[in-house]
Amino acid sequence: RGPAAGPSAVGDSSANDDEKSNQPHIFAKPLALTRLAHFLMDIHRANGKWSGNKSRPLVLLAEKPLTDTYVVVGYEFPESTGDVVRNRFGQNFDLAARTMNGTFKFDSFDSNVVEVKSSHVQRFVEQLHYILDAEI
Repeated sequence: RGPAAGPSAVGDSSANDDEKSNQPHIFAKPLALTRLAHFLMDIHRANGKWSGNKSRPLVLLAEKPLTDTYVVVGYEFPESTGDVVRNRFGQNFDLAARTMNGTFKFDSFDSNVVEVKSSHVQRFVEQLHYILDAEI
């Protein structure tokens, strides 16, 4: 007799689906989200949409459903490829967090990355928008 086919069989797709649902999405990792921001900035620079005075900072969010949080990355626009730009998002994220009573994690190597509780993410982005508008 061969091995019994049952719920613990190797080819069981429900077990594989459970494992996949426990894995964070690739963009929920700060480095991957930062690299996506860099890629998007390069694309917009190349097609001329965000060049010169049309350049804007970029804020990307990625949901982490297992922790009920969002990873938020802020990215400043360098005028040309290879330029180094001082990223002020660390200060702006800190200021936005201090104006709210929420749960925030600043545990990334980069100061332009913060993890925000899902229930606070909309207000956090609004606060960040007000802060960025005040700087301009």
